[in-house]
Amino acid sequence: MAWTLTSLAARTAGALGLRGSWAKPYAASHAAGLAQRGPRREGDTVFARAYTRRLAECSSADRKALEAARSEMVTDADVLERAFAAGATVTAVASLAASWEKLSESAKDVIRAPAGTGIGAVRLGSVKATQIDETTCGAAVMAMMLMMGDPLVAAWVMTGRVFGDHLPAEALAVTVEEENPRTIDGRWAALQRVLHRSATSRGLGIAPWPTSLGTPPWRLDNATRFAGVKFRGAVIDDTDPAMMDAAMSHASAALRDGIPVPMYTGGDSAGGWSQAVPRHVVLLTGRIEGGYRVYEPGTGRSLPLTAERMVGGGPKEPALGQWTRVCWMVLPRQRRHRS
Repeated sequence: MAWTLTSLAARTAGALGLRGSWAKPYAASHAAGLAQRGPRREGDTVFARAYTRRLAECSSADRKALEAARSEMVTDADVLERAFAAGATVTAVASLAASWEKLSESAKDVIRAPAGTGIGAVRLGSVKATQIDETTCGAAVMAMMLMMGDPLVAAWVMTGRVFGDHLPAEALAVTVEEENPRTIDGRWAALQRVLHRSATSRGLGIAPWPTSLGTPPWRLDNATRFAGVKFRGAVIDDTDPAMMDAAMSHASAALRDGIPVPMYTGGDSAGGWSQAVPRHVVLLTGRIEGGYRVYEPGTGRSLPLTAERMVGGGPKEPALGQWTRVCWMVLPRQRRHRS
């Protein structure tokens, strides 16, 4: 079978005994067990754990304020939980709760689920959530993941509002680096540009990565902010069944925990050297029967991807951005339990 740069790298690492710890049998088996726990339960997601940790550090007055805010949000209390887990202040969370019923339904829908909950176009109100140019697929994926993890970023994109005393760092960067955008389209585009600059500014260590080459995979690992989670890059050989089983187990466990998974795709040596490197970025946003739901930023759509289509190539796949191979995943590092 034709090769990819990442498949060669993974095989070489394996031959030298340097395969990533995530791909080892125990880690893969542990991830598979986590992925099979069934539907998410209250208190059993990355957000609930982060919320609980922060709540334990709060004063009695702040705890009462948070409980009052939760009661205001009623069936949307998980939005408040995500906001606080993402680092929002108590004042900001209370402000969001007090303003919730006054927001438009389209804004609330996006804040609840920025990537949507089904298959089809992903819209931010009337704006289709596409990448702004051919270099910003990674930035669009980062922006979507950021909004999924931090409702106040999604609220800022949809309304331009600041809640309480808290402006997310990425929104602040937009106000500092860009002309203040006054539309959803403008804020979505500006967020991509800011994240693209951030991810490429030190892409070669002390030197910047050329922005014309997109977002380097090794920068997505540490430039992504999501509920305090630490990430790691997983170089993929999609022709290795054991490695793909491990990768899909880790991805499924992450999704079960509420964490989306960025994934780089590309072609292979059959199309020449330029096709055999990571070329595009998509975002696994949920599990569906037989596979995954994928946000594809080139078309701004949520598309189905079967597990079989992630293995070993084949025809061009819409959910992979019309590419054929899986090259790299950005996976959460396994959390360590405290005794």
